[in-house]
Amino acid sequence: MAFDLEEALEQLLQLKVAELESNYRERAQKLDARLELPFAIRLDGVGFSKALSGFQEPRDRRVHEAFVAGTSQVVNRLSASCAYTVSDEVNVLFLGPSLPYAGRVQKLVSISASILSVSASEAIGRHLLFDARAIPLTSVDDAKHYILYRARVAFNNFVGSTLKLLNIKLKEKTSLRQQVKLLEENGIRVSDRPLWEWGGTSLYWVTRGGVRVLDRSDGPWALLEAIEGYRAPEVCT
Repeated sequence: MAFDLEEALEQLLQLKVAELESNYRERAQKLDARLELPFAIRLDGVGFSKALSGFQEPRDRRVHEAFVAGTSQVVNRLSASCAYTVSDEVNVLFLGPSLPYAGRVQKLVSISASILSVSASEAIGRHLLFDARAIPLTSVDDAKHYILYRARVAFNNFVGSTLKLLNIKLKEKTSLRQQVKLLEENGIRVSDRPLWEWGGTSLYWVTRGGVRVLDRSDGPWALLEAIEGYRAPEVCT
């Protein structure tokens, strides 16, 4: 499309930039909700069934370690309290006292998703994307329940995916306990599988030799103990 360059430059010069800046900033702020402690940021993989084709199912150690490494970066960058990664999701908890970006939701979800997407993509050589959402929590006990809830959802997915790989079709209303029994009948005991496969990995802060470092443990149980350390008036029942 043809246009006059001098006229186009004049159009830019005539813009009232300060007025427009104030106008659009005000509009953005109306959408920029803020969170109070405690809360969680949950990051989920987008289109991973296709993006991770060729990796071992239902869980691949290389993919899991890439997610753990990326989660560590998110925790350090945002000064989070702890985190839990399992299956294709990551849960980052903020229990206090640090409140990054003054609790601005748009900042928290966009930055955390960006860090994890880039880190995981570089680690395994695939283009991976994560979305993110904020989940308000009410207390230390609520934070523990939330982690157990995500662990249970991931366990459901692990069992269901394993049964699918075995070409075992489930009847309607088959309980999770019954599904686990079906796996055992087909030679797979969940308790014999590596804990990270079905229980994920937790990241939490510990002090060693007077230095605060990020520790890890497979499964959510060590994380539940670590969360207890954040029990304080602002986050306890």
